[in-house]
Amino acid sequence: MVALDRQLVSPSGRVARWSWALAGLAVVVQTTAHLVNELTLGGRYPQLSAAVDSNAFGRANTLAIALSALLTAVGAFSRRGVDPRRIVLSASLAFLAVDDAMGLHDRMRALAGPREAAAAVGFAGVLALVFVLLSAETRRMRLSARRLMIVGLLALAAGVALRAVGLYVTVAQWFGDTIMAAGVAVQQGLGLGGWILVAAGLLAALVERAQPSSPPPHWPALTATLDGKAASASITAPTFPDGAAKRSRRSR
Repeated sequence: MVALDRQLVSPSGRVARWSWALAGLAVVVQTTAHLVNELTLGGRYPQLSAAVDSNAFGRANTLAIALSALLTAVGAFSRRGVDPRRIVLSASLAFLAVDDAMGLHDRMRALAGPREAAAAVGFAGVLALVFVLLSAETRRMRLSARRLMIVGLLALAAGVALRAVGLYVTVAQWFGDTIMAAGVAVQQGLGLGGWILVAAGLLAALVERAQPSSPPPHWPALTATLDGKAASASITAPTFPDGAAKRSRRSR
């Protein structure tokens, strides 16, 4: 029964299974390391912080965004031609990957007055464009890939909302360091897990498109015999009443 279940699971379904596990593991490891560093070790080890872009957690987040850009670029080319919408999405994701690696959005605060506002509006526009185009991609996907994308996008949206709240609320002053550390862990976990699921959804969609369309396999069926015992028979094999086959041969 287990072997039969493995045969029935599609390649994209296997990608989805491993992706859920990978995203969950990455978020748990990052969250645990960040909380231990902040609440037990006094934040002395930036390698364990979820808010540092240059450590392993930050690079994993950048890698997930860059992989999303690459997979979108691959999906833009098909036998029908080039999909311009996916090209725009791929370029926007590539920009977000560079921004995540270099921390460009964190430097907007150093700009003066109107320039800071213009940069913030432009960055928000890119995020909105990416979210809209990724949402449109989910409509082209089958269920396993669509689930990954929807959960990933919801996680990213929640992470951006928490980040926006953190810009205007002094969490440490209002609620204390423990709540602030937990808030950062949740926000960064939503970002990392969200991008992993988005990249996995795009990969699962590519795997689905690469699979040739073929009829379902013919599994053996069980038929009852006169003594009540089950016997295997092909589903596609023709069935005749008793003696019908013999009569057809004699009629020839």
